[in-house]
Amino acid sequence: MPITDEQVAVLRAQLAGNREEHLRLMEQLASDEANVYYTALVAAAFIEAAERHFIEDGKTADESNVIDFVAQVRERGDESSEIINPHIAESMILDLLGKGTMVDADADTKFGHQIVLLAALVGEEQFTSAELDAFLLRARSLADELLG
Repeated sequence: MPITDEQVAVLRAQLAGNREEHLRLMEQLASDEANVYYTALVAAAFIEAAERHFIEDGKTADESNVIDFVAQVRERGDESSEIINPHIAESMILDLLGKGTMVDADADTKFGHQIVLLAALVGEEQFTSAELDAFLLRARSLADELLG
């Protein structure tokens, strides 16, 4: 089953900062949609955003850039500092970039880190509505590949 428009709408609402709409739409997803398909969509969007942020002109950022980014996310003064374990967050990004290995963490912890880091990465981009839609289209395509 491919990623649906409804699942994309849930993530779009969250990334656009529309918390109430995100929660309303999230409640409408069946548990298998939320646990499998939405999770895959978030993972794909995280991959897209991290590669966009940490790879420029084929050159991958070094470990210090990742450490600085995670520190900035944790310093934002919201719940991010409580949710984000720097060791896990840094290892997730470094593993994705081929510069490290993901530390052991359960699926819920990984998902929580992905969604917070994804929101931070997308927030830094300051996408227009059309750019956010294009980003989500690429993430949707990647999620479909991951699930296929």
